[in-house]
Amino acid sequence: MAGYPYRPDLPAPPARGTVDPGDARMAPMLRVMAENLRAQARGFSPPAGVKMRLLQLPAWDGGSLDCFVLEPQDAKEPLPGMVYCHGGGFFLPVQPTALQLAALYAQALEMRAFLPEYRLLPDYASPYPFRDCLSAWQAICTEAGRLAVDPCRMLLYGESAGGALAAGLALWLRDHEKKQPKGQLLVYPVLDNRCSRYPSMVRYSQAAWPLGSNLAMWKNYLRDGDQDMKPYLIPMQAEKVDGLPAAYIEPQEIDILRDEGIAYARRLEQAGCPVRLQVVEGSYHGFDADTANPFVRRIIGQRTAAMEWMLGL
Repeated sequence: MAGYPYRPDLPAPPARGTVDPGDARMAPMLRVMAENLRAQARGFSPPAGVKMRLLQLPAWDGGSLDCFVLEPQDAKEPLPGMVYCHGGGFFLPVQPTALQLAALYAQALEMRAFLPEYRLLPDYASPYPFRDCLSAWQAICTEAGRLAVDPCRMLLYGESAGGALAAGLALWLRDHEKKQPKGQLLVYPVLDNRCSRYPSMVRYSQAAWPLGSNLAMWKNYLRDGDQDMKPYLIPMQAEKVDGLPAAYIEPQEIDILRDEGIAYARRLEQAGCPVRLQVVEGSYHGFDADTANPFVRRIIGQRTAAMEWMLGL
């Protein structure tokens, strides 16, 4: 793709054109795609030793949200927990690839991973995805006893667009609630809508997550202009980033989002937050879909090691 020097031990990423959730001609296709992915997720079979179930959690504006739980097969005692904010440009739901990663984390760390199915573009812009994930976090902590999760050993995890949600949740919880996560893991995260600030946006504009899709995503996600929520919706624009939990931040080298991930890690470091920054050489946005690949497995091992560090295991 565009002659980029991807790692030879990774499959080449699929070619993708620009996706604009605000394009009325594209909206029906995106809704059908989302429904197909929802069906695939509900048919997902986790690996041996892990089970999956579907919870109903209260939504912030009434109603309920579906939330996947991946957990060790026979564990009953309170375990560490993780709220996993999935990627997909704010327009795709939980996918089997995210469930597979969550299952591996649950298995390796003896934890319960929760993946809330937040509402999506084009029908729901901000703050719906953010507030849905916040509601899921609050409900899980409130119902910790029933869910057999230890509310004092909770992590936030976000990939791609989910990185903005996880990082924003860490900021919100710092500002508004006493109970804090033990850490945040941000994997090829979306963090800033000011795309022109970052050289990687130009250098890798036609890579696996193209610049045109990123610009359209932000335009549609922020279309309602909620200024009070801005520091939580766009984490890089938070005025202060001190007092946040430990962070593992993993940008991919060949990705438009690389430089904003590095910049956010540097801000956290300067504010005194413990940070592990892991720029994965030769890698690209969404490279970890093939969890059987030996290189992907090695990176997953680095993530689980970071979780152990955060949880004190």
